[in-house]
Amino acid sequence: MNKRILSAAVAIIIIAAAVVAVVLSRASGGDVVTGDTFATSAGRTFTITLESNATTGFTWSQDIADEKIVAFEGVVYNEPDTSAMGAPGSQTFTFKAVAEGTTTITLTYARLWESVPPATTRTITVTVK
Repeated sequence: MNKRILSAAVAIIIIAAAVVAVVLSRASGGDVVTGDTFATSAGRTFTITLESNATTGFTWSQDIADEKIVAFEGVVYNEPDTSAMGAPGSQTFTFKAVAEGTTTITLTYARLWESVPPATTRTITVTVK
């Protein structure tokens, strides 16, 4: 009997968490970019999340080709989900679609003090309609 109650309570909590996540994502008006091309509407915000390991000295930086189309809003470092030594977290960049057009966002993963090419580069093409 107690296992059934516990199972029902866990199921209710999971469903409630999913509903809250959907409501919050719709309320924020934000979209999540997962590919190398992305289309959105002017006025909407969107995020790009990339794996990052702050303990190595590497960090992601961003460069927008045309800031009249897309504006950089901010970046946060998300701690790892584990307490394991050296585990990677992630960095989440937030952008806002400002005006119609197409531009690129180039993200580079490097140690900012080193004068060598970045370890990784990712370019995302954004079209604002």
